[in-house]
Order: sequence, then structure tokens, then C-alpha cells
Amino acid sequence: MWNRINFLLEIGSEEIPAGYISPACQVYSDLFKKKFNDASIKFGAIHTFATPRRMVIAIEELADKQLSETVEVRGPAVEKAFDDNGKPTKALEGFLKASGATIDDIDKRDTGKGIYVFVNKTTQAGKTVDLLPSMIEEIIGSANFPKKMKWSNKSISYPRPLRYLLTLFNDKCVEYSIDGINSNNKTRGHYIQHNEMIEVASIAGYPDLLKKNGVILDQQERKQIIKNALVDTAKSLEAVLIEDEELFETVTYLVEDVNIVVCSFDKEFLQIPDIVLIAEMKEHQKYFALRQKDGSLLNRFCVVSNNPATDFVKEGNERVIAARFSDAEFFYKEDRKHKLADKVDMLKSVLFHKDLGSVYDKVERVRAVSREFVKRLNIDKNIADKIDRAVTLCKADLNTSMVFEFTSLQGKIGAIYALLDGEDSDVASAIDNHYRPRFQGDEKPSDIISCVLSLSEKVDNLFGAWSVGNVPKGSQDPYALRRQAYAIVDLLIYNKINVDLNNLFEVIASNYKDGAQLIEPILEFISVRAKTRFQEDNIQYDEIDAVLTTGSRDYYELYNRAASIHEFRSRNDFSKMLASFKRMNNIITSYLKKNKDYQFGFDRNKCSTGQEEALVDYFLDKKDIISDLSSKHEYTKIFELLIGAAGIIDDFFDNVMVIDEDPVKRDLRLGLLNEILMLFSAFIDFSRISD
Repeated sequence: MWNRINFLLEIGSEEIPAGYISPACQVYSDLFKKKFNDASIKFGAIHTFATPRRMVIAIEELADKQLSETVEVRGPAVEKAFDDNGKPTKALEGFLKASGATIDDIDKRDTGKGIYVFVNKTTQAGKTVDLLPSMIEEIIGSANFPKKMKWSNKSISYPRPLRYLLTLFNDKCVEYSIDGINSNNKTRGHYIQHNEMIEVASIAGYPDLLKKNGVILDQQERKQIIKNALVDTAKSLEAVLIEDEELFETVTYLVEDVNIVVCSFDKEFLQIPDIVLIAEMKEHQKYFALRQKDGSLLNRFCVVSNNPATDFVKEGNERVIAARFSDAEFFYKEDRKHKLADKVDMLKSVLFHKDLGSVYDKVERVRAVSREFVKRLNIDKNIADKIDRAVTLCKADLNTSMVFEFTSLQGKIGAIYALLDGEDSDVASAIDNHYRPRFQGDEKPSDIISCVLSLSEKVDNLFGAWSVGNVPKGSQDPYALRRQAYAIVDLLIYNKINVDLNNLFEVIASNYKDGAQLIEPILEFISVRAKTRFQEDNIQYDEIDAVLTTGSRDYYELYNRAASIHEFRSRNDFSKMLASFKRMNNIITSYLKKNKDYQFGFDRNKCSTGQEEALVDYFLDKKDIISDLSSKHEYTKIFELLIGAAGIIDDFFDNVMVIDEDPVKRDLRLGLLNEILMLFSAFIDFSRISD
């Protein structure tokens, strides 16, 4: 790869916050891509690399100059281009001068909106090396970061002070200056171990030069080295590394070289819940925790250091974590002076939203939603009481010192405190699980208590947000409502829960401002997420539309219907059956367009042909069977029944004229087709399925 790279930019700076770096890599790639495309400069792959002190853009096969293009340019209308004597006007002369053309280059053409003059303009091909300085300055200045600063007497802003600019094109230095910072052909080695400026003789040798001077340039390589080193270190200690992808990503951008330092802490701290110790190590110090093979936390941890392990480094990290754990121990002991249930009433003084009241008010709304789920799922009193208790306690840990210090522990610490208070283990589990799934791929609650609480929490979040106008717009979704709507559908499918949300929403809507008007938009919002969830199981868009448009909002049932369609669609006879039902639907739809006030009616006793009788016998006499199969969600059997009718339907259409001149026969046949379609209209809309 490096042999193909002929442009290299390294932006050297003071240490940039780790969270800024990965997004910046994509930003720089996009900005350079846009600049080169706008300037008609050809280029190959763009690579971005980063360490805490450098952002690097490396581009393959960047062209030496712009493409020379000939474009047609329209000038003024002919009547404005020439005077009455046929001589060029000032308008035409100005146009020709700007285009670098002469009167002989003019072409006159009727555009349909008048006759205009045209000329062909050839753009000049500038040298890339001449264009790079202004491009680089604009890109560095315009790149977005969460926060930027200015320093000294500089006017340029950047997350941390800039120190140097290495810029090479075809192995030659591109000379320019940005706010007094001159470009050169030098990079800096490791800030501590090799703190000197080093001349870069060639782009191809650049990454190896950095490696010799203590810098692993490629962040993906650096990340993998960190992972391997941590796993190997854990094995050497006969322990298991607590792997954390988010923490791997963070420490990758904290170091330029990889050194693992093994530290320890006093075993007395192990009396604190291990999730607290792990959170303290991760969130405040970026340390990796270790477990013993039996799953218990080990009183040792790993530090990913930018410098080689020494006693000084080890002892310094151990002093820091001891102080942190002492604070955590204090918070823990303070929390345990009162039971979790004692903190519930305190939620009345914690504001949730100015228009939605306190957190206590939110809990009461969640309780109302959960009770409606309990009714519809026919949950027995024992489980219902546990759900109600879980609702009561689910937000109590927001008043604990531990959650105040570590917001990531909400739910988790509540579950631990509940167990220590002697609460039912199912209730404690629900307190922990009611925020799940927090993100796509997160573990989903599988017990009914946790599931009902999680669903109720998310339904309240949607209604609450809509009632105060916090509706997602475009890419903006600060309250992650799309994720929560997706989670509702995902939970219903995962736990095989049949409940029509439309009916449930109609009952709970009165708890929210203008709640009745919110039902339809919220259901539509959830249905969009349902489409995404269904498609993840390879169900096709038209199969999904065929069930979502039936009016039901029982998403688990809708999922099963769509999955059944998808399964049966692979059969050859499905297409034939589909064509028959579409033909029925088309006849009905077409007739209603011409006769909008037409009312269907059907009297079996008026059937006059064997084909009509056969349809009645096959479908209408099986109405109870079809209804029973649908209520049992046995959609496969319904499709078997439909496919079995193909011959009878074909015989009907081959021998019977539906729109007969005799109005009695016409009305009977239209009524018959409508009766058959109505049998399945609540189950599937055949018109939505593509042939």
C-alpha cells in the first residue's frame, strides 16, 4: 500500500482527547475527497491514521495536475448579444472575455425558451502542488471537532495547539505556512522515548521510520497489539481479561506505543460490588479489570501505558486507584445506611422534565402502562405483584451516591441494593434489565417481569417525548427514541408476546397531554422501526407492507404473518394463487372506482352456477376454520388452504363473467368475491405483494 501513496500530510499537535480522534479520521477523509473532486484532481484510496499527537492523511496515486475539461457555457440571449446593426453588445463582449473565447467561437441554439449564444470553454489544468497549500489550510481550519481552541497569537483553531506540518507530495516537501507554522519534511518520534524531529526521506519508508522511533502509526494495528498483550498478560496471571470494546477503542488513542503494566489493590476493596470497582477502573482511569477463573474479581488490573513499565509507573497507578476505591467505598457505605425502598419517595423532588413532572410521576405513568400489559397478557397475581414492585423500585437508585458518581450503573446498582435489602431476585433482575436493550445487539430481557417493565418504560418514553414536542427530526434523535421504538418491536418478537399496541395505547393515552392525538403518529413511528426489524430476518419489503397495512398493531403476529409469506413465496404455486387473489382485488377495486357508493351484498341462495357454488363451499363454508387458524397463528395452514383453491378459482374465472349485464348476477358475483377477500383482509393485503 505505502508504495502507491504519493501524498502524505501529518498534522502534529499536543495530545488530542481520545474521543475526538476516530470521528476526525472520517472527517479528514471526506474533506480531502470533496476538495479533489471539486478541483477535478484524480486520486486513489485515501487512508487516515492517528495517534494522540498526530493526524495523518495518506493518499494513493494523487494526480500531478487537474483534468483539463471542455464545458459548454451559455451566454446571453441573441437579442441581447447583438444590437440592431448586428454588432456585439457589451453583454456579449463581457461574456466572451470571461470565457476566453472570440466571436468566431459562438454557436447559436434554440433552447426552447429562446435563442441563446453558446461557447465551449476549456478549463486550465493547474498543478496539484500549487493547489495543495490552500486546500490543506482550509481543511485544517474547517474540520469539525467537539471543541476547538486558539493559542498564543494564532488565529487558527484546533483541539490542541499545532506544532508542525509534515507535507510530502511525490517525496518532495510541499512548502507553505499556516499562521506561522511552516510545512516541512520532518515528523516527531515518541514524545517521551524519542522526542526529536526526524527527517522523512520517502513516503514509503515513513511508517517504519516511526516504528523505529517508538510510534505505532496504524490505529488498527495498535489496537490489536493492545488486545493481544492484555490477553497474554491475563493468561500469565492465570486470570481472565474483562474485555471491553469501548475501552479498547479509547486506550488505542491514548498511546503511541504499547506497554502493559500490571498493578494491584488492597483485597479489602473487594467487599464493594465488583461492577463498581470495574466502572471506577474503566471510567476514571481507563484500566482493564481481571477476573479469576471462578468469575470473582481479582485484586489486580492492567494499565495500557505509553511508556515502559517501571516501579514508578506501577506505584503511581496503584496510589490513584486506591484513592478512587476509597471514594467508592464511602459512597457504598453511605448508600447502605438506607434501603432502596426508602429512596422512592425522594424521587418526588427529582425533576424528570418541566412538563412531565418528577421522576416519581414518571414511575407512576410506567406503572399505568405495565398494568395494561398485565391485563392483556393474563399474568397471574403473583407475577403481577412482582412487576408492580419492580416498577416501584426501578428508579430509586437515581437517588444513590453511587449512580450520582457513575451514571452507567443505574439499574445495575439498584438490582444489587435490592438483593441486599432482601427483595425478590426476580424484582432485582427486572430493575437491572428494564433499560435493556440499551443498544442494538445488547442482551434482551427474557423473563416476563423484566420484559413488561422494559416495554412499559419505553412506551412511556415515547408518549412522554411526543407530548412535549421532542419528536425526532431528520438525523436528530437526542433521546434515542428510534432505538427505543425498535427495542419495543424486538422485545415483543424475541419474547413471543401477542399484544395489540393500538388498544393498549388508547387506554394509557389519557395520562399524557393530547394523548389521543399521539397514538397514530407513535404507532407509525414504531411501524417504521418494525420494518427494519423484519428486514433483518430477510423478509422482503412487500411482504412486510402486505401485513403492516392490515391495521393490526400486534407486531409479533405481524412478524409471523410476514415470515409465513416469505416462506411460502418460494413455492411455485404461490405465484398462481397470488395472481388469482390479485385478480379478485383488481375487479373489486376497479368497479368501486366507477361506482363509489356501491354497497356489496351476497345471498348464497341466488347462486346460479356450479363455479359459484364451488367457491362458496371452499371459502365461505370454511370461515370458522380460517378464523380459528388465524387466531392460533397457524399461517402455514392458511396458505396451504389458499393454494389448494387455485383450481376452483381458475375454473370460476374461466367460465363466469363477473361484471355480467344482468345486475343480479353481477351483484352476486361481486359480493362473493368481496366476501372471500374480506376473509383475509385482516390477515394480509394481497395487492401489496409484487408478482
